[in-house]
Amino acid sequence: MEKIVDWTARRAGGRITINGFDAETRVPVKIVGVDEIVAGRDGKPPIATDKDGDAFYLG
Repeated sequence: MEKIVDWTARRAGGRITINGFDAETRVPVKIVGVDEIVAGRDGKPPIATDKDGDAFYLG
């Protein structure tokens, strides 16, 4: 699962758009169509899930 760092989230219509950077490469990343952001558990970071079911750690 890809980890996004230095991220921001904004509502865009009925969904959320997340802008940030890939944790390994520091390449800018934009994730559109995020349906939910779930709080991290057991010391893990929050997880964002987009409309296609792809999940991303938010660090």
